[in-house]
Amino acid sequence: MAENHFYHALKLESAKCKGKLKCMNACPTNAIRYRKNRAVLLNDLCIDCGICIEVCPDKAFLPVIDGIEDFKNMKYLVAIPSSVLYYQFGIDVTPTIIHKALKKIGFDRVYDISDFSEEIAAASIHHLNEHSKSKPMISSFCPTIVRLIQVNYPNLVKLLEPVNVPREIIAKVLRGKLSEELKVDEDDIGIIYLTPCPAMTVSIKQPAEDGISQIDGAVTIKEIYNLILPIILNFQKSGDLDKAKGYHFRKGWGVLGHIARDLGENRCLAVAGLKPIKKILDDIENSKLRDIDFIEALACDQGCLGGLFCVTNPYIAKHNSILMEKKSLPGIPVNKEEVIKKYNEGFYLIDNPILPRSTRSSEKDLALSVKRIKQKERILQKLPHKDCCLCGAPTCETFAEDCAYGEADLTDCIFFSE
Repeated sequence: MAENHFYHALKLESAKCKGKLKCMNACPTNAIRYRKNRAVLLNDLCIDCGICIEVCPDKAFLPVIDGIEDFKNMKYLVAIPSSVLYYQFGIDVTPTIIHKALKKIGFDRVYDISDFSEEIAAASIHHLNEHSKSKPMISSFCPTIVRLIQVNYPNLVKLLEPVNVPREIIAKVLRGKLSEELKVDEDDIGIIYLTPCPAMTVSIKQPAEDGISQIDGAVTIKEIYNLILPIILNFQKSGDLDKAKGYHFRKGWGVLGHIARDLGENRCLAVAGLKPIKKILDDIENSKLRDIDFIEALACDQGCLGGLFCVTNPYIAKHNSILMEKKSLPGIPVNKEEVIKKYNEGFYLIDNPILPRSTRSSEKDLALSVKRIKQKERILQKLPHKDCCLCGAPTCETFAEDCAYGEADLTDCIFFSE
C-alpha cells in the first residue's frame, strides 16, 4: 500500500457496516473491500465520487464537510457559489435575491463566476490551438474525473487541461484585490466555495496537482439552501423579489454541455456519469476515439446538478437554468486579445503539472512489480471468474491482485475454501 496521505471528504464508520456490499459493487475504482465482517476503504484508490455515501443502506459512509460556523473567525467572508446553487430555487428567485440572502447569513460579499467561465473558455481555446498534438484535451473542471484519471488511467494525465478552473482563478484575483481595497491582510479574508459535491472540497484541501488552493474551504449547497430559504420566503412576502427582475446571469459550468458550449468547438464531446466516462477513457487508451478535440467529463448525472449536496431534482434544476438564462440581461463580451496576453503570462495555468497518483500498483521496484503482476495472473487463471464478491473483493481480478499483495488468501474464495 502506498504511504502517501490522501485527504478524503468522506469517512467510513465500520461499526455501522452490515455487509450488504452495495458500496463495494458501486465503487468505480474498486476502492472498497469487505474484510473481517466490515467494509474497508483503500485510501489510495478512493476518488471521492460520493457514490458509496449514496448507496450504503446502513449509512456507514458519511461526508466530511465544513459548516459556515467554521469560518466565523474570518474578518471578511466571501462566498463563491457554484452556479448550480441558483437553479435550486424557482425561476422567480434571481441570483440578485440569492446574493442578498447570502449576505444575511454572514457573507460580506458574493461573487458569481459565470461570466468568468467564458474568459477561462477563451484561454482553453487558445491553449488547444497552441497544443494541437495533445488531443483530445480533457477538462479538469470535475475533481472526481481528475482523480479517476490519476488512479485508473495514469497514461492519460498528460491530456488533462492545464488551464485552472474558474473558482480558483477568481479566488486568487479576489484575495489580492480585497486585501488592497479593505487594507486587511490576505489571511484575514475567508473565501468559501458553495459546493455541490464532496470532490470539490478535496480539490480545495488537497489539489490534485499538489498546489495550494486559493479557497479556504467549502460549505455544502444543501446547508446553504436550508439557511437562506426562510430568508427568501420572507423576501417573497415583503415583495422584495419584484425589485430584482432585471439581472445579468449566464449559465456557469457544472451543467452538462456548458463547457463545450463556451468553447464553441464542433469537435467537443460532453459526457456525464462515471460508467460512460470510463468507456470514453478506455476508447482513448485504445486509440478508438478520433476527431474529438475536447472532452467535457462530469461525474454526476446532468453534471454538478446531480451532486450529492444538491437539493432539487437535477432535471428540474436544468429546466430552471434554461429559463433563467433566457430572462437575464446580456453580459460583457470577452476581450480575446487580453485573454491571450494573460495566458502568455501564465495567469490561467495551474501551478504544477497533474501527475499519476502513487498507489500500491505503482511500484518503484520494477522487478517486484513484474513478480506481483505474474503472480496475479497465475492466481486469476485459477479463479472461477464469477465476480460473486463473497471473497470480500468486487471482482475476481481485484481479489487476485489482493492475493498477490498479501492482503488476501486464495482460500478466501468460496470455491477454494473448506
